[in-house]
This record gives sequence, C-alpha cells and structure tokens, in this order.
Amino acid sequence: MTELPLDVLPGVANVHSHAFQRRLRGRVQARNPAVRDSFWTWREAMYDEALTLSLSDVERTARALYVEMVESGYTAVGEFHYLHHQPDGTAYADPVATSRALLRAAADVGLRITLLFTVYARGGIDTPLSDRQRRFATPSIEAVWRAVDALQADVSPTVQIGLALHSVRAVPREWLGQLTAGARARSMVVHVHASEQPAEVAATRDAYGLTPIALLDTEGALTDVTTIVHGTWATSDDIARLATRGSTVCLCPTTECDLGDGVPPTSALFRAGVPLCVGSDSHVVVDPFAELRLVEHLARAATNERCVVVDAHGQVAPALTQIAHRHGYRALGLDGTGDTIGLDLGHPTLASTNADLASVAWLSGHPGVIDRVTVAGHELVRNGRHVERAALIG
Repeated sequence: MTELPLDVLPGVANVHSHAFQRRLRGRVQARNPAVRDSFWTWREAMYDEALTLSLSDVERTARALYVEMVESGYTAVGEFHYLHHQPDGTAYADPVATSRALLRAAADVGLRITLLFTVYARGGIDTPLSDRQRRFATPSIEAVWRAVDALQADVSPTVQIGLALHSVRAVPREWLGQLTAGARARSMVVHVHASEQPAEVAATRDAYGLTPIALLDTEGALTDVTTIVHGTWATSDDIARLATRGSTVCLCPTTECDLGDGVPPTSALFRAGVPLCVGSDSHVVVDPFAELRLVEHLARAATNERCVVVDAHGQVAPALTQIAHRHGYRALGLDGTGDTIGLDLGHPTLASTNADLASVAWLSGHPGVIDRVTVAGHELVRNGRHVERAALIG
C-alpha cells in the first residue's frame, strides 16, 4: 500500500471469526472438577449456545461484535459461518438467511467482510452429524453450490463470498478436491480448520494414514487460495507442503491460548516462507494488537529467542504489519485500499517515546490508542468510537 503518515497504521484483517461465539465470553471460564476441561468440553458449551439463537440473535450479536472489531482496529473480517439452519435443524424459507443476516450486520457497521460459507457434512470421520450439530448441516455438494451461488449477488468491493471446509473431520475426503476446484472456478478463497488438536491429527492418521494438512494436499485442497486456520500441530512435512503450495496459515493466538490448544510452530512456518495472518476466532478477546503481539511472543517462548518474526532488517514491526494487512487481506480475497487506523499520539502508551511508532503500537498497544478508523475511505471511528455506535448497538 502507499506510504502512510507516521500516526497511521494499515487496517487489520480479522481473518477468522465465529461471530455467535462472542456470546460465550466470560461464561466458560470455570471447570467441573470431575472433568478434564479442554477444547472438547468447551465445544459442548458452544453447541448449547448455538442451539438457542434465533435469526435476529445471530444478526444482533454480529452487529455488536463488528462495532467492537472496528473500534479495535479491525477493518475486514472473514466470517467462518456454519449456523445455516433454524435451531431445530429445519431450513429457513431463504436457505441462506443467516448468511444474509451477517452480511447485513457488516454493511450496517461498514466493515469489509468475506462470508466463508462453511461445509459441515458429518460429525466426525465415519460419524454422522449428531442432533446437536443439526444447525450446521450441508447435505450435499450441490446444496453448497446453490447456497454459494445465491450469495454471489451480494459481492461488492467490500463484500466477498468464500468457501470454508469446516475440517477434514466434518467434510468427506471425496468432497475436498471437488469443493476446492469449484471454489477456484468461482474465484473464491478456501479456508479450513486443520491440525488444531492432537486428537484431530491422531484420528486423521488412523483413518487415512495422513495428517489433516497432508490429506488436504493429497486431495488437491491445499493451494495458493487455501488458508489453514490454526495449524497448531503442523509437522515439518506439513510446513513444507504449505510452503510449496503457497498456502496461508491463520493464527488465532488469544483463542488458542484460551482453549488450551497448544503453541503453534510459528518460527518454523515463518522461516519456511508460509504467509501468516491473524483472527480473533471465538472472540474471548477482540484486540488485533494482542493477536499480533502474541504471534511474536509465543514464537519467542517456544524457541527461547527474541525477535523471531522479523523483516529482512531484523525488525519485528514491519513483519507484523504484513501479517496484519497484506497477508490477511490476501487470505480474504479483499482489497484493503483506504483501510487505516489513526493513532492518538497523546495517549500515554504512545507519548514520550523516540522509538518507531509502529513498533510501540504493535508490541505495546491496545485498542485504547486508536483515535480513528477508516474503511474504504469512509471514517467509521472518531475519537475511539464508531460514529453510529448508539444507533447500531444502543
């Protein structure tokens, strides 16, 4: 992008979002002493919440979340969306009603969005969908294309439609290549959760003799328009495949820490040349500064080194800027022209420093240092608040 004033940063793409999961914030921070708490117990709480939400709940929750995102410095979102049906599993009169609700919420707020229509066809490898997963069902490849093609009418400079394969657990092996090829033919990006959990990796190895990432590659689903979400347990072979195919990895550090997923191989990914981006995923935290800082800090903790994710001159801030903006927008198939974050130079975090402002902001900042946010050339945030905040969320 063109050179920006010293007090302006490029907008951040929030590449991985499940908007409805914001409703779990603060409600899943206690454990049953009789049960080992993990991602899998958290998932049951997520299912409970998913089965309570009306169409208006989906839209209202997303609108409030998107206001929070813009005020925090996110200027684009990838909405990985699988609440396709009514809570009882029956279809809405408009089969993409919930997708359209999310698009309306983003339009109301002014946030760029790539709606990643998610394929969710089974409950696990060789396991049908459970009753608790009934809202997520995509019964056939043909049904996927009908939904995606219906949403194409909403495409604009600030809206794109993409395809998400929920995971290799939830999508049959024989669908992976067909769906990726169909998405490419429609000029859509493809996102997929992969290698997030050790149990997922073990189950995929048991079933196919391959890791999730290797399975995607074998089936032709690992390409230069594919973004792997998490990749926490990626092997050295997986990383080589990602680098060869030109695939992107979206790290979600605050969620990965919250769920106890593990520490991603950030250093190995970065040094292999795999493009990285970030997402706030379950939205326990909506703070791009925190996500970007954790990308670097978790890499330091894992390697016992400092300044791991750096540019050619050994500087951290320019590398984080690329992750925040260039790689993120590429992963979403969006143009970030006119998307910027204006900083409050009088904020105590930024004041009285002779250091590079981007270094201070990314490594020490938080949403409180933001004065204004512009998306597609339109000022959405002024003095740290969305200009239509009261009308949008009351």
